[in-house]
Amino acid sequence: MATAPPVAPLRRRRLVDEATQRLRAAILDGRFPSGTRLRQTALADRLGISRTPIREALGRLQQEGLVELLPGGGVRVALLALDEAVELYDLREVLDGLAARLAARRAGPPTLARLERALGRMAQCLARGDANEWFGAHVTFHEAIFRASGNARLQALSAVVRLSIRRFHPLLLTTPNRLETAHREHRAIFEAIAAGDGERAEALARGHIAGAKAIVLRVMAEGAQDGAVQG
Repeated sequence: MATAPPVAPLRRRRLVDEATQRLRAAILDGRFPSGTRLRQTALADRLGISRTPIREALGRLQQEGLVELLPGGGVRVALLALDEAVELYDLREVLDGLAARLAARRAGPPTLARLERALGRMAQCLARGDANEWFGAHVTFHEAIFRASGNARLQALSAVVRLSIRRFHPLLLTTPNRLETAHREHRAIFEAIAAGDGERAEALARGHIAGAKAIVLRVMAEGAQDGAVQG
């Protein structure tokens, strides 16, 4: 009896990985907004693959909390919840503050160079109005700080929180000049870390996250009020 070639499962696994990455990116950057119904057939046609890797990719995204099953069947992008935003931003504020304080003690020239490059990319993105690329540089900046903290458990916790919180990033863009303000805040955090001032680095990092939280909660509250009026 013939057996399947050993490379076949690997190829399918690559398709699942690629489909997961593509769908995750579409959700996190707002191309699939909260509540969007995700139909396997349409997604398969869009990506040019079969429904099997799409189904597996959606299962992964469900485990990450990015999609949810509907009672009558089907899948949709998970709804943004106010209490979820509060919990995630509260966690992020503590984690980012601690990472910045530790990084101020331990960051060497290579880390500072990475942070400077990320800041440079942010400035370039601002100049050309590229919000998506700006968020990419933003992620690089924060990842460098967490790595510089030297705390492996802190890095692991932050990775989960930062992935979940990215669903709220599109809400930040509703505030005029938010990215310009955020860039100045990142620059101040960098300068405190470069100066070895852990206390100031922690305070600035926490303030940066608290400011983002305030924007997200305000936008969500306004959206809820608009829905109530329209309903």
